[in-house]
Amino acid sequence: MSEYDLIVVGAGPGGSIAAKIGAEKGLKTIFIERGRVPGEKNSSGCGLGPRIWRDFPELMKDFIGNPTLPSQRPAKLIYSHFVDETHRLRYTEAWGPSDSVTYWPAKEWIVMACYRSDFDPWLAEFATGAGAELKTSTLVIDLLKDEKGKVCGVVTDKGEKIKGKVVIGADGVVSTVSRLSGLQYKWGKSAVTIVPQIDFKADPKKIDKVLGDACSGIWAGTDFPAAYQVWFHDGMHIGFGNWLGWYVEKKNPMSYMNTIINIPHFRKLCELTDAKPREIQVHLLPWTWNPVKTHTDNVILVGDAAGFPCPLEAEGVYPAMITAKLAVETAAKCIANGDTSKRAFDAYDDAWKISSVGIEFKGGRSLAELWRASMFDLDAMKWLVPFYHEVKGAIGDWSQPHIVRIREILAELRKYIPKLLPFALSYVVPLLSDVFEDDVEAIPQIESMIRKMMPKKKKNKVS
Repeated sequence: MSEYDLIVVGAGPGGSIAAKIGAEKGLKTIFIERGRVPGEKNSSGCGLGPRIWRDFPELMKDFIGNPTLPSQRPAKLIYSHFVDETHRLRYTEAWGPSDSVTYWPAKEWIVMACYRSDFDPWLAEFATGAGAELKTSTLVIDLLKDEKGKVCGVVTDKGEKIKGKVVIGADGVVSTVSRLSGLQYKWGKSAVTIVPQIDFKADPKKIDKVLGDACSGIWAGTDFPAAYQVWFHDGMHIGFGNWLGWYVEKKNPMSYMNTIINIPHFRKLCELTDAKPREIQVHLLPWTWNPVKTHTDNVILVGDAAGFPCPLEAEGVYPAMITAKLAVETAAKCIANGDTSKRAFDAYDDAWKISSVGIEFKGGRSLAELWRASMFDLDAMKWLVPFYHEVKGAIGDWSQPHIVRIREILAELRKYIPKLLPFALSYVVPLLSDVFEDDVEAIPQIESMIRKMMPKKKKNKVS
């Protein structure tokens, strides 16, 4: 029976980072991947945020322009499209990096798009280069347990039993390690999202000609959940997600996809870039405002397995990489001290809670509930789309003298006050409370101001 200090289940971004750091710290490390190569089972592409470059500078210094990563495309602009109930395009906007960002490459681009089939094997090579052993085409189907019932290794679909001092669960949303260790048996319907998407091939020259510096975008409307569109060097994908419980009450997910891809402006972009569908993909992601239990005796969960994707847009690559780094740093210290108990691993929770990932979850609930009540609430979008258009775009038309237009716009906006103010009280004020946690006395003043702006209800007269 093979024995290791560190067994990592999964060779995605979290698994490869865990294996790399484990090997660098002198731990005998193996990482196990069910695909034939890392990245084979992943759906399409991903967006890599600047924080990865900030927090893993040595790793990422040779990424940009690397010929082994041909799909990469920087998003120097992000765009959004708002369509009404007739699918008429009502408003489009684009934005680039803000002057308030403080470091490179965040000052140059917002996100770097890259297919996971490129990124994952590239990342795994750093782990094997550091001395970790990679076992592919191998599925972990069970956990070994000692006489006290504590995890002490894994069992593969080939019948292999591999012992280890610590098992890192980096095996995604449907995590075998999480389930069999007793940490998380099943996700609730409001904690996981199903994400259908269609991947397209497209002409690279036409993409550059039509999109310019843009790469990623958002589609919002009144009869489909908010969708994302990401352009790569030679293709793009369009997808959307919503909480599983929402689909139970609504339509089949692919019916919404059909709605999106038949929006006239979307079809025009496909025509201009010679984009043609090449694959339909569906995957699950945890999408919750708090991670699950992250560790027990001899076991630590990272990334999707623990529910670490961002509570706003469910981005999971950066959280997986950071939590993997912190998990292995914790594990290495505990192994050296001869104590890999659940209590010893409490240090992992202490570490991720003060990290960039943990700070994201401080506003997790308020961010998620604002998102659910706006871009993912089709009834709310029926008034939010025209309201947003009126605020952002109506002043630019030439139908009247501009001062007259401003009066007309203000008159139109008054119609939205009965919906807008309760919305702000229910969802915006809680978010502001999280944002201004060090200046909480400002929040009651804001709430009081909003309440004073609300129209008074008329009393029913008794005849």
